[in-house]
Amino acid sequence: MTTKANDGRLLLEVKGLKKHFPIRGGLLRRVVGHVKAVDDVSFYVNQGETFGLVGESGCGKTTTGRTILRLIEPTDGVVNYYRDGRCIDINQLSGEEMRQIRRHMQIVFQDPYASLNPRLTLKQIVGEPLIVNKLAKGDELTDRVAELLRAVGMRSEYLDRYPHAFSGGQRQRIGIARALALNPELIVCDEPVSALDVSIQAQVLNLLVDLQDQFGLTYIFIAHDLSVVRHISDRVAVMYVGKLVEMAATNRLYTRPRHPYTEALMTAVPVPDPRAQRKRAVLVGEVANPANPPSGCYFHPRCKYAQSICKAEAPKLREIGEAHYVSCHFADELELKGVADI
Repeated sequence: MTTKANDGRLLLEVKGLKKHFPIRGGLLRRVVGHVKAVDDVSFYVNQGETFGLVGESGCGKTTTGRTILRLIEPTDGVVNYYRDGRCIDINQLSGEEMRQIRRHMQIVFQDPYASLNPRLTLKQIVGEPLIVNKLAKGDELTDRVAELLRAVGMRSEYLDRYPHAFSGGQRQRIGIARALALNPELIVCDEPVSALDVSIQAQVLNLLVDLQDQFGLTYIFIAHDLSVVRHISDRVAVMYVGKLVEMAATNRLYTRPRHPYTEALMTAVPVPDPRAQRKRAVLVGEVANPANPPSGCYFHPRCKYAQSICKAEAPKLREIGEAHYVSCHFADELELKGVADI
């Protein structure tokens, strides 16, 4: 698949990304198979946009985000990062080169309780990236950490407190402050609000939007809550069993999906009207096993539109409209329901 962004705006380009985890068995612990967590994923991210990545739990979206940053080493594929007029293949960088580029690519983890060291103060947690990269020390470090805390809505008086003194929403703000410490261009947000109460989710989402405007950030926003993704994303990609099945601008994807799996997800989005009569596209069967996926299209055992070609031949991710990509043999023929049709 070829996907291109506007010239001069491209920040990240992912081509054929794969991450296969070995399955070992027997007395000698030989490799007897692989879990295809990420299986030939390609997409691009423009500067200053929020790119949403959605799908059911276990579809590989978190692994995709971490593999892009090389927190997990990829099995195959190319991740091109564009900076200062240069195209940098992240997967070809040495350890020291990767350490330098990580200053520009950060992550906000899902669990605000597990992602912060309980033995460190806020000053130590948020200031650690600055110390490791030798960017600040002494009073300059204290001032910078205080500035970061204020940017995420925390008081600078909290510098010497420990994570246990804060709520989940406050802890996630601390995690965001740590991600901002090195002035990154790209932040991977790995389900940053899924562990928070609904009212706190809205506050953190609005904070992310404000910070994006303030610092010129680009987000890869990973989530399974489609309402959240719709609120914050410019474009959205849908994953199923390690593969991208559809990718388009948010409004286009939510109102006129072209893949049956996307239709099922969209008709499950809650509507804030108790009188609304809903007809969901209910899926039958179980999610395919990434260690032993079905032949052809991975979704065909659960798809009511499946035909013989779906079982025999895997569809390619192809462009069917302006920047609208879909992996379905019958995407041009199906009339599917989106959120607006519910």
